[in-house]
Amino acid sequence: MLKFGLLKKGTTAEPIFDGGIFANGGFENGLNGWLEYTSWAAGDNSADNPGTLVNELLYQNLTLELDATYKISATQLEGDALVNFMINDVDSGIDITTGAHTFVGDGQPRSIGIYVNTGGTYILRIDNMRLVKIADANVVMYNGEVVTHNGEEVTYNG
Repeated sequence: MLKFGLLKKGTTAEPIFDGGIFANGGFENGLNGWLEYTSWAAGDNSADNPGTLVNELLYQNLTLELDATYKISATQLEGDALVNFMINDVDSGIDITTGAHTFVGDGQPRSIGIYVNTGGTYILRIDNMRLVKIADANVVMYNGEVVTHNGEEVTYNG
């Protein structure tokens, strides 16, 4: 998708982060598209939290395809709180600082995002929330994107 706009001479546009299935994964539009419990606020292209509380949730309600494989990732820019991925409504026990995590969709409406498991001592800043479906091994890819025809994934028999 191409986007056009006018810039003042000598300025550049900051690219919008691709959150995959997550809307507004780079928080360029504040917390739009995100649900939160209880103390999240929009930062400068980030989601900010006091970081000292537990049971803090930041998530989107999604229905992921049954038995399809997904990859979730996020960046903890600041803070010493322990933040885990929240997958299918529950704390996964997987710390977001360990990198991307794969899981399987269950075909049910679920909350997916992050969960503050253990509070820290200073502000928590999160960015780059991303959720993508991992293509099956026989799905045709071009430039990192799944090739589709009439809305269906193109596959091959290798």
